[in-house]
Amino acid sequence: MLRAMPISASCHFQFAAGDVPEWVHLVPAGTFSGEDGRGPYRLADPAAVIAASLPPGAKLPVDENHATDIAAPNGQPSPARGWIVQIEARADGLWGRVEWNETGRALLAEKAYRGISPVFTIDQKSGRVLQLLRAALTNTPNLSALTALNSSIQGHKMDLTRMRQVLGLPADADEAAILVAVEQQAAERAAQTARLTVLQAQLQAAISPEVVTTLQAEVAALKAAGARARAVAAVDAAIAAGKPIAPLRDHYITRHMATPADVETEIGKLPSIHAGGLGEQIVVRHAAGDEDGLTEMESRVCKQMGLDPKKFAEAKRKKKEAA
Repeated sequence: MLRAMPISASCHFQFAAGDVPEWVHLVPAGTFSGEDGRGPYRLADPAAVIAASLPPGAKLPVDENHATDIAAPNGQPSPARGWIVQIEARADGLWGRVEWNETGRALLAEKAYRGISPVFTIDQKSGRVLQLLRAALTNTPNLSALTALNSSIQGHKMDLTRMRQVLGLPADADEAAILVAVEQQAAERAAQTARLTVLQAQLQAAISPEVVTTLQAEVAALKAAGARARAVAAVDAAIAAGKPIAPLRDHYITRHMATPADVETEIGKLPSIHAGGLGEQIVVRHAAGDEDGLTEMESRVCKQMGLDPKKFAEAKRKKKEAA
């Protein structure tokens, strides 16, 4: 029968004064050992470790200097300075999202500690990591394989914000919407690059006005296709972000191809159905006999944008029938 035992391992991290990292790197990917020679340990099945460590509703404590393991058994205090409420697997291992309490945030803001030390169980035969139990703030780093928190986490947040701006997405677009836009634009660029390369070769070889005219038309068509691809990406991302424009998707795509900045500004001002307090309003229907059959939110959108409610309802009905 396999046995498991707790293993304490530390990481070194740096952050600027006042920064309080939300995500911490808890377990490295692959096979790793501690600076003190213990190990090797192996993160073989991240999903299984997450499931065993954080079932629904559970939280893992983050204390100071392993007080839970050292002080608590002797009847001494072992208060938590934060709680790990989410664990996710990334390319470089397991990361945990921590909800810091007031004391924990103060300790990190003043750089009282420089490391996070996870406590996990392993299979003694294989060294395979089985379950994460908790973590501790510490100044005795042991696992150099873990990533520095400030540079990685702060950079991640900045990248998401910048990506939304570059892609022309709303400020509340989630990661799924960003991914959709990135994939669509990448496919668009690849197709355009390949086609433009062919067109360039053809232009260099061609001398007749008829050929030039034909190629110019193809270039114009490519530009139009690119404008449509960008419009589709922007509108679909807005829909994914909760903007109530799904029934008028084609209308907004056509407008975006002509005046992208105006359409993105207009969509950006619309409320999101994902925002707090809006969900209940969206599902409330008009009184019986309302010939439009729109929700309160849809009626408000029509009124704010000067749209014909009947045309909006018709577009909504056709979209539902086509689905």
